Amino acid sequence: MQEITVLERARSEFPPCAVRIMDGGYVVVGTYELDKTSGARHGSIEVYDGGLQLVGRTATYGAVLDLKASPFDKETLVSAHSTGNVMVWRMAEGVLAAVANLQLFGCDSVVTSVNFSTQEPGLLVVTTAGGAVATVDVETGAPDVRYASAAKVYEKADLKEYDVQGKREVAADLSRGVREFSRGHSVECWIGEFGALSPLENVVFSGGDDCAVHAYDVRTGGLIWANSAVHGGGVVALRPSTPSFRPHMPTALLTGSYDDRIRSLDLRMMGNTLCPGNVRPLAVSELDLGGGVWRFVESPSNALAAETNELLVCCMYDGARIVAVDGHDFTVKNVLKEGHESMCYGADWCDQFAVTCSFYDKSLQLWKP
Repeated sequence: MQEITVLERARSEFPPCAVRIMDGGYVVVGTYELDKTSGARHGSIEVYDGGLQLVGRTATYGAVLDLKASPFDKETLVSAHSTGNVMVWRMAEGVLAAVANLQLFGCDSVVTSVNFSTQEPGLLVVTTAGGAVATVDVETGAPDVRYASAAKVYEKADLKEYDVQGKREVAADLSRGVREFSRGHSVECWIGEFGALSPLENVVFSGGDDCAVHAYDVRTGGLIWANSAVHGGGVVALRPSTPSFRPHMPTALLTGSYDDRIRSLDLRMMGNTLCPGNVRPLAVSELDLGGGVWRFVESPSNALAAETNELLVCCMYDGARIVAVDGHDFTVKNVLKEGHESMCYGADWCDQFAVTCSFYDKSLQLWKP
């Protein structure tokens, strides 16, 4: 296990909690600021070049909790906000432009995560601090989530004014298109992920502060099973197998929890159902990473070599780790603690470098994996 040295540093305007590296090596950072007096949350999306020099900043009236790049269009990005909305952005040559502001829930709802479907390009899964797990087709019939088609949908949508934290804001009302699954989490839900490989291609997984993992059927909207017997803390990270990550193990699921452990679960098929709720998913292996396991990011090398299955892991109060996964076994290859005096909530990597962030000290770190 090797400790990594930071090559570049920067400070964000507000505490950073989400990072994405876009085409051309531009680093996009979502920030979250809480006004302790009023209780209002606001934020920004900042753009940095490959040397962590700030090239642009866009204020958002709601704090940013998540950022995801489209797997179908290298210029499209979506953000999840503390004000019940998601936004679609175009990122081209280092310039960020807002394309659509989509109101999914009430303005007092906190959207905690957003993820793209790997099967249906227009479909997103979103989760909320109220425990909801839902899907929404942000393109409403368009072939995929691209900035141009999203803009057309936005132009035709029912635009409304909303009272948000004492101000009037305009967004497209997509609340009717939100399909909430039949049973959410009893407390905050922090992560939702689509299954990618058969037999999980029609499954959405979610994790929450109730220590539970839920599996839902995307086709029916029903709960397949829920299990809270495996984890000793809230479940905040999930990674099903994908074409580039453990493709030979299509019914395996990685989880990360506040109990500091990364786990590999075996969701073997039983009859015609997927691990029924009265059957405890088998935790095949686990490893204590020393900090709450908040998020997983696949290595860009995974798609290039079948034998490579690596993840960049945000470990909250203990920096970041690069973890190699061999079957159900874990090996920590690299550790990054330098510059992480606070919570590590965001990370991403590309072929040239990786970027992580530290929340309360508003710091960004660039390093070589």
